[in-house]
Amino acid sequence: MSTTEKSEKPQQNKMLNATQGLKNIMGRHFLAIEQAYRDGTPTAWATSGSPVEMLYAMDVQPMLPENSATVSAAQKYSQNFIEMAEAEGYSYDLCSYFKTNVGAVLSNAGMTEGGTRKPTFMLSTDVICDTHVNWFEVQAERFNVPHYTIDVPHVVSNSSNRQYNYFKKYITEQLYEFIDFMQEVTGKEYDEERARKVTENSWNLSETWKNIYELRKHIPCPISTRDTFGGLFPLFTMPGLKAPIKLYKRMYREAKERVDNGIGALKKEEFRLMFEGIPFWYNLKYFGQLEKWNAIIVYEPYTYAFSKYMNPKVTKEMVLNTPVEAMSELMLSFWYVYDLETRIKKFEETVREWNIDGVLLHNNLSCRPNSCGMYDLKRHLMEDYDIPCLIIDADMNDPRKLNETQTLNQIESFIEILRQRKKQ
Repeated sequence: MSTTEKSEKPQQNKMLNATQGLKNIMGRHFLAIEQAYRDGTPTAWATSGSPVEMLYAMDVQPMLPENSATVSAAQKYSQNFIEMAEAEGYSYDLCSYFKTNVGAVLSNAGMTEGGTRKPTFMLSTDVICDTHVNWFEVQAERFNVPHYTIDVPHVVSNSSNRQYNYFKKYITEQLYEFIDFMQEVTGKEYDEERARKVTENSWNLSETWKNIYELRKHIPCPISTRDTFGGLFPLFTMPGLKAPIKLYKRMYREAKERVDNGIGALKKEEFRLMFEGIPFWYNLKYFGQLEKWNAIIVYEPYTYAFSKYMNPKVTKEMVLNTPVEAMSELMLSFWYVYDLETRIKKFEETVREWNIDGVLLHNNLSCRPNSCGMYDLKRHLMEDYDIPCLIIDADMNDPRKLNETQTLNQIESFIEILRQRKKQ
């Protein structure tokens, strides 16, 4: 009898009631954008990984085109926007977020379709991806608005403390120059006290998210991807505001109650998985099919990474007293700039701490940084630590690149491997 036949009827994977409040939080974000335009408040496009807190500190309303691109995908608009960009000459292999944004701008899409309005200026950084800089260069020229880029060196395995300190100083100088840039463009003065309050809120938001993740160590796991894939958005769209902190605390309390009562998000939990990579925003329900094999994803490096305050060198005191220096330190230690050696070690630690049975690695066909080193990562995890891994090919925003049936067959075979390991 196949594993599918053993569990023909999929289980109910329970979402936290508190997660429903995410719609209100994101609605508030979009309303704030509209309010900024009505009031004449400065606005800025920002890339993920950039210090969005500095925008809030200067009373600049952030807009994140990557977030908007995921909205396009969820609303089934992304493929059309991507094809519009390709008709303009952009390659099939380029970042699907970028092409979604190009198509959305070309078609003058509204925010509910994933459109992003013309900003006062743009802020990009290559902390995660070099495409971010080129993307914003293209769109800044299209909109004829100023564009500021923060260059972030990558710390590799043989970097010395001297190099690290030089990198940190280099980024810090750029961040202070960015403050000057914002003051010139907006006519506003930098308020250091406001910056402290913003970064304190950002810190508290991150800590609460990390506490939520700690609860996922419990068996059965109280939280599924239904909560985390959507729940991460406030981390990079609204860091520095208090409203998301309240939402995360509600999520934590509800999940903690589940833990205390031995209740899991999945009624019968048999296999605990890690999913590495950006999810398929156009088909999040796809992950629910794991339930028919009694499998649940208990950790996603992608959704955890945006909690950001993971560098032990960055304390709350540092965040409050020297927020700019804290941001430069954090930009050097973001999960997706880890060298391969550090990533392998971090994965091994995570698999052990969260009692993970196997790892799904998303080879994201249009995201080089997300997929770089994936096969080396798989090889080391399997050979050095005996951690079962499966690489699946798809795309974060382009539904043309996901073969649903083939991928599901691969996952089913992988689950059967995990099942046989448990019998040994």
